[in-house]
Amino acid sequence: MAWTYFVVGSGSIGRRHAANLQNLGKTVVHFAWRGFDTEVFSRNIALCDGQAAVIIATATDVRSELVEMCAASNVPMYIEKPLAFTQSDVDVIYGIEMSLQKRSMVGFMLRYHPLTKFLSELDGSDFFRLHFEVGHDVRQWRENWSFPKSYAARAKGGGVLLDLCHEVDLARMICPSLEVSAVTSIGDERFPGVDFASTLSLSSPTGAVATVAMDYLSPVLIRSGSLIGRTQNVAFNYVSNSVIVSTAVDVTEHRFTLERNAMFMDIMYDFTILVEGSGDEICLDMPRMDLVRGSCSLIAQAWEQRKFMGTVRADL
Repeated sequence: MAWTYFVVGSGSIGRRHAANLQNLGKTVVHFAWRGFDTEVFSRNIALCDGQAAVIIATATDVRSELVEMCAASNVPMYIEKPLAFTQSDVDVIYGIEMSLQKRSMVGFMLRYHPLTKFLSELDGSDFFRLHFEVGHDVRQWRENWSFPKSYAARAKGGGVLLDLCHEVDLARMICPSLEVSAVTSIGDERFPGVDFASTLSLSSPTGAVATVAMDYLSPVLIRSGSLIGRTQNVAFNYVSNSVIVSTAVDVTEHRFTLERNAMFMDIMYDFTILVEGSGDEICLDMPRMDLVRGSCSLIAQAWEQRKFMGTVRADL
């Protein structure tokens, strides 16, 4: 019997995952969250006789109940990032059996960018100052899309810190011991509790400090950063897909090529390999659920520690 992949969520990410699974030759059943019927969903899962997997691509405030349903049937899950926006919810979700965590994934798909692979292979213990920055005019994200009507405009589960949290995961990949020191945010009085720009200050017991800055406001796409170490300085840019490594001896530039959907395809392919157990080679940095609890907790703790310092009036 072939595996069936149930995609829950009909937004752009859910539709992309469904299309990519179909392109991988998988059987896909797509459920919208609006009008979602838990009995119909559970019945469909049961009919698969243990060969079902679920992709949870709903808004961030709709996670726990779906995870609970899947866990009750021992069904592996691909859960879109962020996993949750409070530490208590992270802890509840991680209450599922470890064996199921090892067959499930969290959607940190930036790990599948070749530039990320390059950074992950560096000696993170060398770096004492790290900076990550991502910003983009939220109106330019996709056609026929309204910010006020989107999940991003919700006080619970919305905002830029959660939306663009890949950089938080990236920071922790390079320096796993980072902890939240402070988070400062800028809001918009029309959207109480929604951060339009946030800056995270992180620190490690090893002495390393990091900042992660993200915003909805930059007129052009920014996705770059720097790693300052004792033996090398690294400047990276995801827009130009380049890395410059400077040492006392020389300067080396590295360039990468990538089509954006390739990251979505690669992570979904690895998920199918993980749940079906075919034994094919998978990404060493695959965000298997049991391995990324630290990143999920760091994101939730940062969101809970936001301190709004002022407001802007974004042109939406």
